[in-house]
Amino acid sequence: MSFTFSIVIASPETDVQPLGLGGDFDENISRIYELGYDGVELFVEDPHSMPLKEVKEKISKHGLKVTAIGTGLTYTKFGLSFTSPSPEIREKAVDRIIRYIRLAEELEADVIIGSVKGRFEGSYQDGWNNLRSCLERCSREAERAGIHILLEPLNRYESNIVNRLDEGVKLIREIGSGALKLLADTFHMNIEEKSIPEALRKVKHHLAYLHFSDSNRQAPGSGHINFKEIIDVLKEIGYDGTISFEILPIPDQFSAARQAINQIKKLV
Repeated sequence: MSFTFSIVIASPETDVQPLGLGGDFDENISRIYELGYDGVELFVEDPHSMPLKEVKEKISKHGLKVTAIGTGLTYTKFGLSFTSPSPEIREKAVDRIIRYIRLAEELEADVIIGSVKGRFEGSYQDGWNNLRSCLERCSREAERAGIHILLEPLNRYESNIVNRLDEGVKLIREIGSGALKLLADTFHMNIEEKSIPEALRKVKHHLAYLHFSDSNRQAPGSGHINFKEIIDVLKEIGYDGTISFEILPIPDQFSAARQAINQIKKLV
């Protein structure tokens, strides 16, 4: 069994430092190739203005692939979310995510739905219904594009809806789209799950992508998460997809990227 190793990298038009690599796109691509990565998770600020041709050429030049596209700035920078009480804001959020889906179609990548879930106001059920309605529309577009939407549960300090993997599966089942899958993030699971290995076992049929970072959001080996038991469970359940590192650039982004992949490859 083999995994695809990926890391978050900012696209050329994005001037926000992600949990990964930011700055010079050419240098970042070259360095992660040298470190032994298989792909990149693109952190994209504007799906409309990202230089698609340039990005495809530079990534394919090194035999890498785009594993997924991050959409978090939709909420954290532009304030658009699927759980907003405002129909206008929800509509803008869906429109923007559909642009991401069309970009992902060109790159043969999947699209992550994490922060754009937002924080609901009012009743939980209203927030859930709004989230489900927006995801249904995006899932239909993903079906057309032949890609997956990756639903990522976030911890309670970042979102107040869909915090655990089982809640993500409940929403996926309600929507019933083959395009909607689950993304599990070790940082969030360390806060929300009673047992990370057991949580992964229970969602094995929906799991399509993983984010790895340690308990302090740094590269694996910097905190207290037991990645050996996580790798063992992934092998047990037959997971052979992407492990993408979403990590703080500490002590610097290239040292963090090196530690992350080296630490996990020792366990595989």
